[in-house]
Amino acid sequence: MIVLRCLQKADMLPLRLERFGVTASTAESKSPKPHQGSSSRSDQVDSDRASGSAGPIESSISASRDREEGSDAEEASDEEEEEEESGPLQRVASLIKSGKAKNVIFLLGAGISTSAGIPDFRSPSTGLYHNLQKLNLPFPEAVFELGFFKERPEPFWALAKEIYPGKHIPTPTHYLLPLFDTHKILRRVFTQNIDTLETLAGLPRDRLVEAHGSFATSHCLNCRREVDRDEVLRAGVRNGQVVRCDAKRKGRVCGGLVKPDVVFFGENLPERFFRLIPDLRACDLLIVIGTSLQVRPFSSLVDQVPRTCPRLLINREPVGPFEDVPYGTFPTAEARDLYWEGDADEGVWKLVHELGWREELEDMIEAGKEQIERKERELTGGFVGSGSDDHSGAAKKVEKAFEAVKQEVGEQDEGAELEEAIRKQLTL
Repeated sequence: MIVLRCLQKADMLPLRLERFGVTASTAESKSPKPHQGSSSRSDQVDSDRASGSAGPIESSISASRDREEGSDAEEASDEEEEEEESGPLQRVASLIKSGKAKNVIFLLGAGISTSAGIPDFRSPSTGLYHNLQKLNLPFPEAVFELGFFKERPEPFWALAKEIYPGKHIPTPTHYLLPLFDTHKILRRVFTQNIDTLETLAGLPRDRLVEAHGSFATSHCLNCRREVDRDEVLRAGVRNGQVVRCDAKRKGRVCGGLVKPDVVFFGENLPERFFRLIPDLRACDLLIVIGTSLQVRPFSSLVDQVPRTCPRLLINREPVGPFEDVPYGTFPTAEARDLYWEGDADEGVWKLVHELGWREELEDMIEAGKEQIERKERELTGGFVGSGSDDHSGAAKKVEKAFEAVKQEVGEQDEGAELEEAIRKQLTL
């Protein structure tokens, strides 16, 4: 029995050596022969180590380790790819596509309108507060103080000149809102912005909560009469003129200061804001874009959603509770707060790409621009656009129109004929 086991072990030796890349013939040629006085195997290994080289078995073990390390590197690479695939925007897209996010709520700030040409408020060198320093304000926020407005309304209307509706068009981020509504997953949009670009992009008004009011309506502080946008425009808001009420009572013009229904410091927020806060309890995905989350009570909304509700911030820097999100790391499967660093529109385009909605957003933007241009033509008699360049273009068109009129009616100053000729030219 002992002899048989020895023979079996002898038969297995070539197989064991082959596992390390050593054949029987190689082992035989490398094996020292006692009668030649060669050193033992251990001496040979020590000699190989001393010379910096490895023996055949050690070389084979080393190769095996290299293969294992290569395999580990491949596995790490695969894990990195999986992490990239599960970045913050990919995670959110997955929630939406899987049907887990059906009551999405947005919290929006001034950062979503900067690409439309409207400065934000707090940027150090380009914000509205910084630009208003030339008006010698006691402090930047004074422009939104009611008492200061009553004494010196000029700074506010200088600001209104830059952001009053009609001068700017919505951004891709604004159009994302009606796109979510089209897919029937939008619960509500809470915005701090007063520029009305959300509704101009096609978002239904019943989905929108303008927490700080807006320029959509105005009132006289004296007689409380509602003043429509056309009257404000006629009063010269585009030139920064102070708007006053021209209502007549008992033969006298009111002359009171007109104030847009924008919430000033110290004023109560709209009743609608407080009435719809409970919507946040039903939120299953909160998306925060372009806000510093510094102004209360708006900044507190981020904490009104359920503890299990995922929260995504798209912003140039982490703010509020998102400051605790580790920078440069991928969210774990259990992570609630997700942060994507960058401009609002860039983040939105990446998100719709992950959702497979890019073409839908492009079509919505194109259709929206056409609709805005059509309305602008109706209001201006064919002059499309805004800003000083557009006013210059409009003036040139009027000048050409009058030149054509002169040729048509000569130098005669006949009212009806002149009016008809001008109307004809302006509609060409």
